[in-house]
Amino acid sequence: MAAQAMAGESVLKTVKAIDREAAQGAVTDVESLVSEHTPMVFRVAYSILRNHHDAEDAAQECFLKVLKLVRKSKTGMAEVRNTKTWLARVAWTTALDRRSRRASVAGHEFVIGEGEAASEFGAPSDVETVADFRDTAAAPDEVLASRDMQSLLQKMIATLPEDLRQPLELSTVRELNSAEIAEVMGIPEGSVRTRLMRARKLLKEKLATLMEVKKHD
Repeated sequence: MAAQAMAGESVLKTVKAIDREAAQGAVTDVESLVSEHTPMVFRVAYSILRNHHDAEDAAQECFLKVLKLVRKSKTGMAEVRNTKTWLARVAWTTALDRRSRRASVAGHEFVIGEGEAASEFGAPSDVETVADFRDTAAAPDEVLASRDMQSLLQKMIATLPEDLRQPLELSTVRELNSAEIAEVMGIPEGSVRTRLMRARKLLKEKLATLMEVKKHD
C-alpha cells in the first residue's frame, strides 16, 4: 500500500534526522512494526480523532514513541507479550493526547472530520457507523441524509461518558476484538462488553428521541 510505505519512510527519516547514530536493531524492529501494523495504528487513531490528517500525524507520532522506547530498552521488543495490543495502546494514548490538545485549542470537546471515510486504510465508513445504531425501517427524511447522520452520531458519541465512549470508539477498529480492547484499556473484558452495550443503548435511545421529534416537525 503506497500510503503505508510513505508513512513508514516518513517515520524512519524523522528518526534518522533526530539521531544519525540510531541503533540499527531498534530501527529494524520499528520497520517491522510499521510494515505490519500501520493500518491498525491509523484506524485506532482515526477512531479517536475522526480526521484523516490528524490520524496520520498521530500514527507517525506513535511509531516515533515506539522507537524511542525500544532504543531505551536493553531487550528491545523481547519483553512485549502482545505486540499488537501494546502498539494499539500506544496509538490510543497518543490519539487521546492529541484530542485533548486539540480540544483545548479549539475550545470545545470534539472536532469532527467532515464526511471523511479514510477508505485507503479502511477506517469506518459513514454507512457502517450509522448502521450500527439506527433501525432498518427508514423514516423521517430517510433517517436524515447519511452524511448528516454521521455528523450527528459523532456528536452524540462525544456526549457519552468517557468510560462508555472510549470502548465504543475502539470497537470500530476491526483488528481489535473485545479481549484486545480490554487489554488496550487495562480493564476486564466483561467491563468492555458491558460498557459497549450501555453505550449503544444510550445512542439508540438518543436517536429514537430525535426521530420522534422529527416526525412531528
